[in-house]
Amino acid sequence: MTALETDVVVVGVGSVGSMASWQLASRGLQVIGIDRFSIPGPFSAYAGESRVFRKVYAEGGHYTPILQRAQDLWRELEQISGTQLLEATGAVTIFDEHNPRLASLIAAGQEHGLDYELLRGDEARAKYPDHVIRETDVAVFDPEGGYLKSEKAVTAALIEATRLGAKFLANRKAHTIETYGDRYIVRTDQEEIIASRVIISQGTGAGAVCKELGVHLSVLPQVLTWFPAVDPSVFCREGLPVFLRRSEEDERPDKVRFYGFPSADGWTVKVAGSVYMDEVESMEKPLSWDPEYLKPILAWVREFLPGLIPDPVRVALCADGYTPDDTGLLGTVPGMAGVVVAVGFSGHGFKMASALGAIAADLVLDGTTATDVSFMNPARFLGPDSQFTSLPLS
Repeated sequence: MTALETDVVVVGVGSVGSMASWQLASRGLQVIGIDRFSIPGPFSAYAGESRVFRKVYAEGGHYTPILQRAQDLWRELEQISGTQLLEATGAVTIFDEHNPRLASLIAAGQEHGLDYELLRGDEARAKYPDHVIRETDVAVFDPEGGYLKSEKAVTAALIEATRLGAKFLANRKAHTIETYGDRYIVRTDQEEIIASRVIISQGTGAGAVCKELGVHLSVLPQVLTWFPAVDPSVFCREGLPVFLRRSEEDERPDKVRFYGFPSADGWTVKVAGSVYMDEVESMEKPLSWDPEYLKPILAWVREFLPGLIPDPVRVALCADGYTPDDTGLLGTVPGMAGVVVAVGFSGHGFKMASALGAIAADLVLDGTTATDVSFMNPARFLGPDSQFTSLPLS
């Protein structure tokens, strides 16, 4: 079996792994990135054209420093690549007034001094005429929000990392990482790679690592949909924000959770609902989807977006890996000081991926980072004395 040596191995070259590879290569490290799919590939969590970016974040103000760093790094990658990646359209979230995340979002904005605008009733309807806004709805506008061109962003990071000397090995199945003297050895089905440092960023392929770290990773495929516009110019106009819609967060069958974007092609609008297929073990084989999964999003488009024809003309699948607390695992593996995991970002990691990759690079090189990610401690599901000398990767 072929043996290779490098400074850092990046296992999983998707949303976070591509950014970590760019960051490591830009700091002068020799990097080998490996992935079970092609690089870039169609099955990663970044598939499907675009992802929402928000600064005023309902998931909590503890994400704000990460989002700020991500925003700066997206702009840096834009300058390097000559490609616009983050469209600052603003983002409006329309909440049911009883949604507890409304208070979390406002608290996050106030805590960090972020700009936002809160509108109701006729004032909200006048500003957002494309949406049906009910009397119980509250619209919160984040002027620094927008959307990322996810596939372009990953490709830009990979191109820059390659220019700086990084090497990428696609269609590899990684088996294990083991302590190897004062270094580590990553064993794949095609080679063994020896390095002093390793970043594990396997995305939906991180189930074995998560299990070893005491937590189940749920791999949930999601159906993405694109709808034709009755009048395409309405959804192409300047200043049109991305949008999110959230009803009261409970278990009612009519719970509404969906989001969408300005038109990217001049005639269709991407609208995706928080509707997931049954959990799968892997995304390694093509999945089929049942039309039943489309029913909620069709109903929501029909009810809340009258400017769209409620029949999709394009459908795609992506998948995310969810932890029980919807919070990623980002940090050093106990007992393996040169190994960092960056997995399980639970469907809201891509907007932060540039920062998550940079933080993983900080941690694997220096053992610390200036950006607080203590709440993502990968040992939080383990006992206090847990130590590792090896990890399964499949």
